Amino acid sequence: MVATWGWIARTRQREIIEMYNRHIDKIIETVEHTLRMIEYYKVRDLENAKKEYEIVFEREKEADDIKRQIIAELSKELFHPIDREELLRMILTTDDIAAYVKAMTRRLLLIIEEELDEGIVEDLMRMAARILDATKLIKEAARKLIENPKEALKLADRIERLEEEVDEIRMEALEKVMVFCDKSKNSLCIISKDLVDSLENASDRCEDTADVIRSIALLR
Repeated sequence: MVATWGWIARTRQREIIEMYNRHIDKIIETVEHTLRMIEYYKVRDLENAKKEYEIVFEREKEADDIKRQIIAELSKELFHPIDREELLRMILTTDDIAAYVKAMTRRLLLIIEEELDEGIVEDLMRMAARILDATKLIKEAARKLIENPKEALKLADRIERLEEEVDEIRMEALEKVMVFCDKSKNSLCIISKDLVDSLENASDRCEDTADVIRSIALLR
C-alpha cells in the first residue's frame, strides 16, 4: 500500500510539473516581450513598444489562468501536505515574476512619449535580459526535479548568480537615476526609479523560486 501511494504521489507530481512547464513558458514569453518593449522604446519605435505591452498583458493573463488550474489540481487529495505546500510556493513565487515585469511595462507605458536617460534604458535592458535567462533556467530546473534533483540544485545556483548580477546592474542604474533626477521632471524621476525597482523585484522572485526548487530537490 505504501509503495502504491508513493507511485501515485510521484505520478501526480509529474503531472503538476508538466502543468508548471506550461505556466513558466507563459512567464518566459512575458519577460521576452518586456525586453522587446524596452528595446523598441530605446530606439523610439513607440508603436511597436505599445504593441509589446499588449502582448505582455495577454501572456501574464494566460500565465494567471494556468496558475489557477494548477492550484485547483493541488487542492485534490493525492498529495502529501509537504509536497503540496512546496509546489504551491514554487508556482506562486514564479507567477510573481510575471506580475513584476508587467508592472514595469505599465509604468513604462505611462511615460512612453517621454525620453529617459539612454544609460538607464540600457541598464533596464540588461536587467530584463538576465531575468529572461533566469526564467529559462527555472523551467529547466523544474524539469530536473523529477529526473535529476542534484542537477536541479546546480541550476538553482546559476539562477542565484544571475540575481546577483541584476543587483549589481541595479546599483549602476540607480546612480544614473540620481543624476537624471537632478535635471528631469519629478514624475520622470519617480517613474525611472520604479522601473528599476520593478525589474529588481522580478529578479528577487527568480532567486526565491530557486530557493523553493532547492527545498523540493532536497526533499526528494
